[in-house]
Amino acid sequence: MSDLVVGPLSAFASSASWRPQPDDPRFAMVNARLLLYRSAVLGGDDSDDPVLRAAAVSRLGQRNAKLLEAVTARRAAAMRALGNVRTLVLRIEGAVVTGTGAGAIRDVGIELHGTYGWPILPGSSLKGVAREYARQIGTPYTEIFGSAPEEEPQLPGSVTFFDALPSAAGVEVAVHTMTPHTRGYRSAVDAGQGPAAPGEHINPIPINFLVAAGGTFVAHLSGPPEDVEIAAGLLSKAVYDLGVGAKTAAGYGYLTEQR
Repeated sequence: MSDLVVGPLSAFASSASWRPQPDDPRFAMVNARLLLYRSAVLGGDDSDDPVLRAAAVSRLGQRNAKLLEAVTARRAAAMRALGNVRTLVLRIEGAVVTGTGAGAIRDVGIELHGTYGWPILPGSSLKGVAREYARQIGTPYTEIFGSAPEEEPQLPGSVTFFDALPSAAGVEVAVHTMTPHTRGYRSAVDAGQGPAAPGEHINPIPINFLVAAGGTFVAHLSGPPEDVEIAAGLLSKAVYDLGVGAKTAAGYGYLTEQR
């Protein structure tokens, strides 16, 4: 029996056996947030999710080159109007995973833009990793980053970190898989049933998630010129040394400033 596809994806497929094609013109305008958060596959094998396959093939809606170029140009113009803006082009060195556990009905492993559905690096994540790098080198720069969440009084920082969007060329999207071998052990602990010894008899269940696998993001920082330059330097080193997002210990999330 074929699996039933419910939601926006049903315009593309009637069953999980459907294979998305990159040259399908309908992918040029697909909104990835709708595709991922408003579609469901009832039944079937979670290890071969057609919704994630469609998202990867469509590059999360980035197949519309004209829209990418227009948004990039419009954003650059907006930043110029702000004044005192530093732009960093960040090249993906290891696949990036952001937005895990964001609370949506489908945990896809990647943060998506609210309007365009494209992958983004949230400004809060960029600020957080830059702050952590500053802390580790012993110069917290409270005037730049503001008060830490646990500090009183709460004071704002002088530099604004905007969400980093894909460059005009976009970023590559891929489906990665992790296969936890101690899922039964962890589930028992999470359910309050007490620890059960992990073992090879536990059935591993593959979990698919999306990553930004290549390309460049464009980040913008705004504020007093001197503070912006310091923050940009910290961010450039932080994304290279510490990485951004989840699974950095496994090699995900590392970027290099493209000069």
